[in-house]
Amino acid sequence: MEDSPSVVLDAEERARANVYSLLSRLFVAPADTDLLRGIASADESGNDAPAQDAGEFALAWRDLMKTAGDAQGVAVAEEYHQLFVGTGRSEISLYMGAYTARSSVDTMLVGLRGFLTEHGLQRRSGVNEPEDHIAMLFEIMRFLIDGQHTAVDQQKWFFDRFIWPGGVPLCDAISEHSQARFFRSVARFTKCFLCVEHDAFDM
Repeated sequence: MEDSPSVVLDAEERARANVYSLLSRLFVAPADTDLLRGIASADESGNDAPAQDAGEFALAWRDLMKTAGDAQGVAVAEEYHQLFVGTGRSEISLYMGAYTARSSVDTMLVGLRGFLTEHGLQRRSGVNEPEDHIAMLFEIMRFLIDGQHTAVDQQKWFFDRFIWPGGVPLCDAISEHSQARFFRSVARFTKCFLCVEHDAFDM
């Protein structure tokens, strides 16, 4: 995705974009040592996160920082593959269609592909996976905020249509899985952020 010419975002919008970027990276592939150390050494005061999030979100962010600091890259990679890849069928699906009524999955994908086309976005050649992977949806939100500087009402439409319905159930599925360790903290942080976004869009 190519960003539009530089536009200065205010601190809160920049922070939102950064959180979406981080979440996309955490869900697209196992976190390597550099990413884990980067999270662990991030700004604990909350300057790396939306300014209004002083409660549960801040606690979830600090928990993720601590968990990342204690984690080892090899163990995180093993957990990622155990939860989200597996052999055959994964323990937990990262595709939003898995948390949508079966009858509406195709409708959702058609709507998502239409939205991407309208915004001039195409998946890379050679990528055959459905577009509703949570990492891709988070990256699209990052792009809408910091790449295309899309109006808030369009951000809200995309969030409400494609992220919110499946995002919270996904986080709950991760949190409740007996083998989740690092990703339990990731899920808590993600769910808190999604709830903050949902409430902010509805204000």
